[in-house]
Amino acid sequence: MTDTASTRPTAAIARLVIPAALAAAVAVLVGYLIFDAAGADFDVTMSGTESTVTAVQACLAAFLVSLVGGTAALLIARRTAQPTRTFAAIVTVAVVLLLVGPLVGADQALTVVALEVLHLLAAAAVLLVVVPRIGTTTTTSTDA
Repeated sequence: MTDTASTRPTAAIARLVIPAALAAAVAVLVGYLIFDAAGADFDVTMSGTESTVTAVQACLAAFLVSLVGGTAALLIARRTAQPTRTFAAIVTVAVVLLLVGPLVGADQALTVVALEVLHLLAAAAVLLVVVPRIGTTTTTSTDA
């Protein structure tokens, strides 16, 4: 007897990649506006160059990274036996790496907190949409 994965939730994930990325961008925009109103300056230093993160840059980055995350979820759902665990591990590593940037690049404490929260909002938007669907696989048994 062999177990094979007959269907994966790839179609459901594919339909949700762009909406999840849009949700991440909207969540980041709302968070950005709240922190901007609270006084975050969004000034960062990257590779020795000082710049200010704008709302458009934050939303675009959230959208693009979320598209990459959604695409990764599709590939993982198609190619692994335990897609939820694999995807969660990859996202955890990616988020930890992304959280280092604000700690190093921003001087104002409120900006550090704002950027950390924006990273987490973007990740959460994708995770809330993708994770419930990535783990729903069906297997069929065939007798040999």
